[in-house]
Amino acid sequence: MINVALMLAGKGTRMNLDIPKQFIEVNKKEIFEYALSTFDNNPSIDKIFLVINKEDFIHVKTIIERNTYKHPIEFVFGGASRQESVFNALNRMSELGVNLGDKVLIHDACRPLLTDKLINKIIQTLKSEVACVPALKMTDSICLSNNADYIDKNEDRSKFFALQTPQGFDFNFIFKAHCNARNSELNYFTDDTSLVIINGGEVKLIEGEKFNFKITTFDDLFMFKNLVRG
Repeated sequence: MINVALMLAGKGTRMNLDIPKQFIEVNKKEIFEYALSTFDNNPSIDKIFLVINKEDFIHVKTIIERNTYKHPIEFVFGGASRQESVFNALNRMSELGVNLGDKVLIHDACRPLLTDKLINKIIQTLKSEVACVPALKMTDSICLSNNADYIDKNEDRSKFFALQTPQGFDFNFIFKAHCNARNSELNYFTDDTSLVIINGGEVKLIEGEKFNFKITTFDDLFMFKNLVRG
């Protein structure tokens, strides 16, 4: 069984908008609906969990109810951090009886242009790996700077990758990793692959996709609108 945790609980404070950016409407669809539709149309997916803020529940529920989806959709309330929000989703999956060998894909709702090809590649990789993440090689020169004004050190860009989502995991491994972090009061992780690594697991890098970018700034939103509108 393959479950999806679609993360909608972000506040999007960097864009300073009246609404979270995942709810911005583009071509009569809100941004989160693009990724949701892609997962829903993939026959390998079994169930989709929407991780939302409590105050957004009515809004999201209304959108879900006015559409027809192939997959069952479950609502999960997010927490104070992304790490807590992911834990809440995994914990709900556990309560519903996710079994040994099941997989989970965790995806940012503000990466609306993921493809079936990428989803299938992740699912295929999880047949032999405990975790995998799509990533892009860095093409720009890379440097380190302590004060953001001057270069301290130039780095070899061939060693650096930009991580994307969806990130795929063996459910039992990532859930135990989250439980261990929670029990140890380690709550500073912003990426689930870090939890895999500190628990002794390996994370397989697979080739990401250029247009699977995250909408974080107005420039990103502008580019997304133009891509969708052709």
